[in-house]
Amino acid sequence: MSHDTTSSAPASDGIRFAYWVPNVSGGLVVSTIAQRTDWSLEYNQRLAQAAEKAGFDYALSQIRFTAGYGAEYQHESVSFSQALLHATTKLKVLAAILPGPWSPAVVAKQIATIDHISAGRIAINVVSGWFKGEFQAIGEPWLEHDERYRRSEEFIRALKGIWTEDNFTFKGDFYRFNNYTLSPKPVQKPHPEIFQGGSSRAARDMASRVSDWYFTNGNTPEGVKAQIDDIRAKAAETGHRVRIGINAFVIARDTPRKRPAPC
Repeated sequence: MSHDTTSSAPASDGIRFAYWVPNVSGGLVVSTIAQRTDWSLEYNQRLAQAAEKAGFDYALSQIRFTAGYGAEYQHESVSFSQALLHATTKLKVLAAILPGPWSPAVVAKQIATIDHISAGRIAINVVSGWFKGEFQAIGEPWLEHDERYRRSEEFIRALKGIWTEDNFTFKGDFYRFNNYTLSPKPVQKPHPEIFQGGSSRAARDMASRVSDWYFTNGNTPEGVKAQIDDIRAKAAETGHRVRIGINAFVIARDTPRKRPAPC
């Protein structure tokens, strides 16, 4: 299946599938079991090609500056995403972005360029941050929980403005722009897709106002439904549309039952 490069999302509202890109060594699950994935570029390019052939729509990279859950080595997400795009033809890759280390001006320029190079196959996942030690290690100020989401919302509003307007001016608490015009604008219209996650009240409120996609993770079916209903109700108040993604896991193991004899 192919993506419409004149729009930031596929035309169909059917189910789409994504996978986590192992651009880190381990750290994909909270487990002491040795991970079978490989963080190398060669492995990841083969994995992306296999996922594309199997019909996956998205690949989601990770951003880490320090080890977490055993992820000792970490490839940077934006440049690694671009390498995966060069190895595929249809797959859309989500580059994880962390406000603080990145500024909206840099991200807007980077992603617009990659959008042209890849013919509209790049998106971003805005990660508000959760690990204080990581911010301290790289000399970034640490904001309290709700302030991190408030910064992320400004970050997304700034990105949207840069990607869609000329002479963009923005006066926020965290970011300022004065008559800035990005040229060229991204291929995708109105702009590349913007994803986010988080289960807190602040995360859900942010998604209902500015994000294209909201990831939810780790809840009962009833809990997930309550989150979705909550976000959609809040989004409806402002006329915003947000799509929902759910993090799912498949447990694959040998069955104790005897396999039937082939016909």
